[in-house]
Amino acid sequence: MARVLIPDAIDLAPTAALRGLGRRGHICDVAWSYEGVRTRLGGRYCNSFIPVPSLHDDPDGFAQAIVELCSTGKYDVLLPTRASSLGALLPHRNRLGRLTGLLMPTDDQFHIGMDKDRTINMCRDLGVLHPETALLVRGSPIEEVAAKLGYPLVAKHRRNFGASIGVRVVANESELGAAVQALLRHTGKIEDLMFQRFLPGPLYDACLVARSGELAGLVTQARTLMYPISGGVGCILVTVDIPQLTEQATQLVRDLNWTGACQIEFKWDPDAREFSLIEINPRFWATTGAWLRAGVNFPALAVELAMGRDPEPFVPIAPNLRFKYMVGRTPLALCQLWRAKGLQALRDPVRYARTWYDFDIADPLPDLARAYDEIRSALQGQRALIDESLPATLIPSLETPVAARSCTVK
Repeated sequence: MARVLIPDAIDLAPTAALRGLGRRGHICDVAWSYEGVRTRLGGRYCNSFIPVPSLHDDPDGFAQAIVELCSTGKYDVLLPTRASSLGALLPHRNRLGRLTGLLMPTDDQFHIGMDKDRTINMCRDLGVLHPETALLVRGSPIEEVAAKLGYPLVAKHRRNFGASIGVRVVANESELGAAVQALLRHTGKIEDLMFQRFLPGPLYDACLVARSGELAGLVTQARTLMYPISGGVGCILVTVDIPQLTEQATQLVRDLNWTGACQIEFKWDPDAREFSLIEINPRFWATTGAWLRAGVNFPALAVELAMGRDPEPFVPIAPNLRFKYMVGRTPLALCQLWRAKGLQALRDPVRYARTWYDFDIADPLPDLARAYDEIRSALQGQRALIDESLPATLIPSLETPVAARSCTVK
C-alpha cells in the first residue's frame, strides 16, 4: 500500500487514477483549489481533498504548496496526471524527487510533446514518419501556405491543447479563415499555428507507462468514433493488435528514453504504408480509465515505477474489446456521423469480444458530476454540433480498425 498525492482537478484521467489506485489498496489524496460541493464528488477512492492555490491564477503558489505537502513525508508518490500540473511542477522536479517518489518526463521530453514544432523536429532527427507540415509566420498569406499543402488539411496549435480545442480539419479554402480565427481565440499569435496534411481514417493510440525507455505496459487502441468525427477526442475505442504500430511506439519510447505516462497518436499513411506520428501527449490520457475493468491499471504501474519497484510482467490486453463513452460528446458525434454518412453508418457490423461503458456503478459520483458538467455546458451553448464538410469517404467508419489489420504489411 502506498500513500499517493494527485495534484489535479477531478476529471477523466484523475478519476481513472483514483479508481485504479484505490482498487489496489493505495490511499489517495487530491490537492486542488476546489471549494464547496465539488470537493464531495471525488468518489469512493478519494481519501481527502487538500485546498491549494489555484494553478491557473497562481502557478508558483500551487507548485510551492505541493512541494510543502510532499516535504511532510506523508506521501510515497506524487502522481500528476495532467499536462498543466506537470508543467507547473517540472521546474521543482529535483527537489520533489528528494521528498517523494516520482514518475515524470524530463523537461525535454515534456516539451517535445507539448510543442508540436519540437515534435516535428524530433521526428526528423529520428527518421520518424510524420504528416507534411507548414508553420505559419506573421505576414505570410495563410491562403498561399494552405494551397501549397493542399486540401483537406489540419489546422492546429503548436502547443498541445488537445484535440477538442486545438485542432480543426479544414475541407476547403472557404473554411480556412473561420478555422484559423477559432484557433486564435486561444492565442493571439499567428506564429503559434501550423498546418498539416490531412490523413483520413481513425486515430490510433499507443498508451503506455515507461521508465528510462523501458515499457512497463502498453495498450494500442483505435478511436472508431471521434468528435469531431474527422479526428478528435475518442468516443468509442477498440483495442487492436497491429505489430507494426506496437513496434513503432516501442522504438520511439526507447529512442527518447521516455519516463512517465504517455499517449502517442498515429494515423495510417496509405502512401508510405506506415503509421505516421501525429502527436505525443506527455501525460496520462483522458481515456486512461477505459480499460481498467479489463485489468489494465496504468496508474498502479506508474506508482510501482515511481517507488523504484519492478512491476509484474505486463500481460497484453486482448484485441477486439470495445469501450463506449456515453457521457459527453458521444451523442454529438453520433448525430454528426448520421448527418455526414447516413443512418446506416451508425451500425457497427463487427462482433466485439466485450463492450464496456464509462459509467461505473460502483463509483458513481465522479460520473454524475461529469454528466452534470456536460449538461450544463450544453445548456450554456458550449457544446454545439459541428457539421463536417469533408467527403463521406474521408470520414472513418465504425468498423475501420478490423480492416486496418491488413495494413501491417509494408
